[in-house]
Amino acid sequence: MKRSRKYKTCQAGQEGFSLLEVLVAFAILSISLGILYQVFSTSLRNRALSAQYSRAMIIAESQLAASMEAYPLTETSRQGVVEDRYHWRVNVFPYQEAEEGSGPFEPYQVDVAVSWREGKSERTYQLHTLRLGEP
Repeated sequence: MKRSRKYKTCQAGQEGFSLLEVLVAFAILSISLGILYQVFSTSLRNRALSAQYSRAMIIAESQLAASMEAYPLTETSRQGVVEDRYHWRVNVFPYQEAEEGSGPFEPYQVDVAVSWREGKSERTYQLHTLRLGEP
């Protein structure tokens, strides 16, 4: 007795994916996931940097406010450290472009700089303003 084997052959109406189509789909998926990973890591890095600049801005504004309360205003230089990371410096000096004897007040320039290290680079946030003091 003879057994006949019937092999399934691909017919024109048969549905399915070929190995090549699956490999192309995985390649597209891996490239897309790699790009998404880079976007998310860049976003997290920028968020952390923004938080550091915000903290430096708060420190600079508080040091500027503290120097505004000092009366009478004199030429000084102060510095300090906050949170063992942020180094601040306040410089107060007579404004260079002011005319001598121009009135009852003498303008002073107040510069505040906050710096910190991030990895191998050093970042700095600066504020500058003028304040009137006694001559």
